[in-house]
Amino acid sequence: MTQKTTIQAAWAIVSLILLTAAAQASPWGRNYFPNIPLVTQDGENVQFFDDLIEGKVVAINFIYTTCPDTCPLETAQLLKVQKILGDRLGKDVFFYSITIDPETDTPEVMKEYKERFGANWTFLSGKKDDITLLRRKLGLYVEEIQDGSNNHNISMVIGNQATGRWMRRSPMENPYMLADQLGNWLTDWKSPQRSEDYASAPQLRNISTGEQLYRTRCATCHTINGSEAGGGLGPDLLGVTARRESDWLLRWLQAPDRMLAEKDPIAMELYEAYGNLAMPNMRLNRQEAGDLLDYLAAETKRVQIAKKRATPASKREPWKVKASPAAHSVDTVAVMNAWIKEASEYSRMNAGYMTLLNVGEEEITLVKVESDAFDSVEVHEMAVIDGLMEMRELTDLVIPANARAQMAPGGKHLMMAGPRKPLHKGERVEVVLTFESGISQTVSLPVVAL
Repeated sequence: MTQKTTIQAAWAIVSLILLTAAAQASPWGRNYFPNIPLVTQDGENVQFFDDLIEGKVVAINFIYTTCPDTCPLETAQLLKVQKILGDRLGKDVFFYSITIDPETDTPEVMKEYKERFGANWTFLSGKKDDITLLRRKLGLYVEEIQDGSNNHNISMVIGNQATGRWMRRSPMENPYMLADQLGNWLTDWKSPQRSEDYASAPQLRNISTGEQLYRTRCATCHTINGSEAGGGLGPDLLGVTARRESDWLLRWLQAPDRMLAEKDPIAMELYEAYGNLAMPNMRLNRQEAGDLLDYLAAETKRVQIAKKRATPASKREPWKVKASPAAHSVDTVAVMNAWIKEASEYSRMNAGYMTLLNVGEEEITLVKVESDAFDSVEVHEMAVIDGLMEMRELTDLVIPANARAQMAPGGKHLMMAGPRKPLHKGERVEVVLTFESGISQTVSLPVVAL
């Protein structure tokens, strides 16, 4: 044996010893993870350690198929990671979704759930006590929130069992970050380091509440660009504030599960069009829903303007170049947060509120408001006159271009005089808005108890 061969052999032995020592040094091995039996969505019996994680890079989360909110969002987010990883999923990266409600989530139920979403990873069921033990070992069982329901920690665990590198992540994290951590970082891939001055970093822009809500709650299932991808989990939202009545959108964003239970026709149509995949209840309050709709309306306008600028003038449709009043749709403005308060049956005055969003390039002026439910309706505002707070009528209300005019308690509002009949919570009042252009728009206001 030559000296060179001897050195190579020695290094090979040293490398093997170091790798073996590293593997043995990791506390996250067979002695730590419970090798519990589980059943896949196809009815195959597997052992957690031996068959699912030993020597593998994995992502593990816990769900239940009847979950109305977070679990569908988790699954939808992992679908994005699945798309980024491509054919690496199932070869050198593995996903496992394990139910915390095995009594309901049989393998057959898990298989239907998997197919409904178009997921390409493994869904598992098993014995409840075994799954609880596994959740404890993975640090995903929080004693304080166990109340007999399926309330659970929505964090997930990703790791490389061979190297002993594990970390807890949010399934709502940026999918590109998760894909990079699973596909690169956990397999010891290192990217070249670049030395740059922080002064060259781009300046961050402020993000509105509505955009934050869209990015964290909606972008998982929806796009907003007018070109919905095939097989999308939900419809593209470009122009949705013009296609749907604003109050319907507010109710849908706050309680989609309730509207489906009530068999709302539009809700049922969407449910059937997207593979019976129900929109989860995202626990939005009325203000958050309104902020989200404001963002969708503004983003729609931005995208439409960008597309128009990118289209050669010779190919633009005439109405897209310069719109006339006759060419407008009935929805002259987007109407958000419209409501009227419930008043005493003896009251001769009432008040209504709404936000009018102008997504056009020119200001719009509201000149008249009418309703068959009242003798008269006027726009009023509170103003300080000679040092005293007084209410006064506004003969017109200007809504600036790409801005909004808000009617809210303590500010501008609809003064509604002479109700034709008592109005009660749950009823609706139609109000006709007439603009300086001559266009009229009907808005339906729900009666809300205060």
